[in-house]
Amino acid sequence: AQQERRRRLLACLRVTRDVACEESQEIGLEGALLGCTFNKLSCRSCGLSVGFVLYSAFSDLAYLRGFFCFFKDSILCYLLKNKMVIEASKVKFPALGLQEELKKLKEKFLMVHTRLELLTKKLEELNRKNNVAEKQS
Repeated sequence: AQQERRRRLLACLRVTRDVACEESQEIGLEGALLGCTFNKLSCRSCGLSVGFVLYSAFSDLAYLRGFFCFFKDSILCYLLKNKMVIEASKVKFPALGLQEELKKLKEKFLMVHTRLELLTKKLEELNRKNNVAEKQS
């Protein structure tokens, strides 16, 4: 999770089943989401709106597209160390470096690329064998 300080948001890559993402998209008519298209996030337990997932946005919010964005004033955090529940707005979340996330993503892409190359070579070999067999018959 990464904190977006100016807008008092907490941006997450994934969420638990306790968070419902509405299928229908809405268009922001006022405030920070004016003109943006988004899906609302709500708590499955109490039904309260807790955030959004941006689908389309102007350039100043574009970096939040695809993240689960929670209103810090609308959620509670459980502190494992202290065994306490506290408002998220009172918790400081460390910023995650994109460098490490990009490195992991690059490794995954390299693995997929390697697999695709192997599959392509196998397919070419099968095609060659098939062509030879057809010529011999």
